[in-house]
Amino acid sequence: MPHFQKLQYNTKAIPLAEAVRSMLSVTDLEALKPSDYAATRETDQHTKYHALFYRNISTIEPLYRLLLHSALGDKAGQFYVQKVPTFRVHLRNSRAVGTWHRDREFGHDPSEVNYWVPLTRAFGSNTLWIENTEVPASYGDIIVFDGANLLHGNEINDTDISRVSLDFRTIPRARYQPREDRSVSYRLRFRLGEYWDEP
Repeated sequence: MPHFQKLQYNTKAIPLAEAVRSMLSVTDLEALKPSDYAATRETDQHTKYHALFYRNISTIEPLYRLLLHSALGDKAGQFYVQKVPTFRVHLRNSRAVGTWHRDREFGHDPSEVNYWVPLTRAFGSNTLWIENTEVPASYGDIIVFDGANLLHGNEINDTDISRVSLDFRTIPRARYQPREDRSVSYRLRFRLGEYWDEP
């Protein structure tokens, strides 16, 4: 039984890669400079690219909302969604996420579902792995998986390209309970208006 489902969205109508290239002031996301060291859990959200992305997050918000509705369709109203998507940069010689994990180990609700959205080619050691299974994907794909409960992570990127992606989580409104636990990187409480939002 596969550990994930693959959806697709229209990159012409929702040009996320183009928007992110503009935010980072680069012409090719796959050509980002290799890292001098492998990221850890403490450093994986602290590159100059992350700073640029989150500083300019308002410019991508309308596209993110379109992506949410594309992914969730008619069921969008049944969920709360991650207010700000998580930005991942898997530089050559490094990792996108510093440790293999299940999201519930970091305070996430077990009923959450993850949506992973590559903005470049993703394959081999530069892609997401779920329960030791490689997840090859391309720009325009959305990978849906049970990140709260399945072990997932990534390897040191020894491919010839960098991988850039977004991800977000959803929780059924029926299962939502305000929680004082906080997200790992930005210490947001798992509450509506902080970590969670309406789609």
